[in-house]
Amino acid sequence: MTADDHLLPRQHNRSPYDVFGAAAMLRAEYVGADGYGLAYGSHADGSAHASSDIDLLFVGVEVLPSERLHALTRDVIGLHQQHGLGLDQEVSYASKLHATVYEVEDAITLGGFAVTPEGEVTVDPVVAEPWFLDSRLFRLRLVLNALTVPHVFLGGDAAAYERHRNRAERSVALLALSLVNEDEEFTVHDVLRALTGDPGGVCGEDHLGYDEALGRSPALFSSLQRGMSPLVADGAVSTRDGIHLRQDSDQRRQLLRALRETPVGA
Repeated sequence: MTADDHLLPRQHNRSPYDVFGAAAMLRAEYVGADGYGLAYGSHADGSAHASSDIDLLFVGVEVLPSERLHALTRDVIGLHQQHGLGLDQEVSYASKLHATVYEVEDAITLGGFAVTPEGEVTVDPVVAEPWFLDSRLFRLRLVLNALTVPHVFLGGDAAAYERHRNRAERSVALLALSLVNEDEEFTVHDVLRALTGDPGGVCGEDHLGYDEALGRSPALFSSLQRGMSPLVADGAVSTRDGIHLRQDSDQRRQLLRALRETPVGA
């Protein structure tokens, strides 16, 4: 034992709440009360191992200057080291840690996907190369995913967070309608399966970021139910018994066109 060993963190005594608390302090420092922070991924859904990394998103009103983004990246890496967590830098921290409210709005209007003028959505497969993983398009997908998978609110502007989350859930439900057979009845479970993988076998992180385990998640089921409710009111979805659903594909396309035509920030 060295003289400095008493300074090392006692990782075996730490709880997930220590990690969330440390992340909430970073949220306060880097985006303040006008922004908000989220922790998502395995630490948020309870499936984390001892060394799992923690996925974080900090939403701010303004773009972080490069030196502040560098400092945030350094502090998040330090948080992982202090708490004995693994690091996942397949997507660079500079690309995934921070988004402005305008980028969140873009993500919510499905800016991470190709929407044709006719209202059809194309989900391009994920390419595990830096040019794609660090692209703006993929970053918008991550933002949308963070708002709709199980996550922990790290404080800040709760009203902005609730507004973004509610709209993100509607958009993901609308996206999911494009992935199920438009001529057949379906259930929310069918929608969950469509989100976690496509008929060609592309799934999880290579598809929309919702893995198979999330397909059985009560929290994701609830998120999709909330997202479907306004689509019923909008006439894109109908139900005969509250369980079996049918979509109006023309109305769904119209809503998708309107979504993409919404000015960012509106």
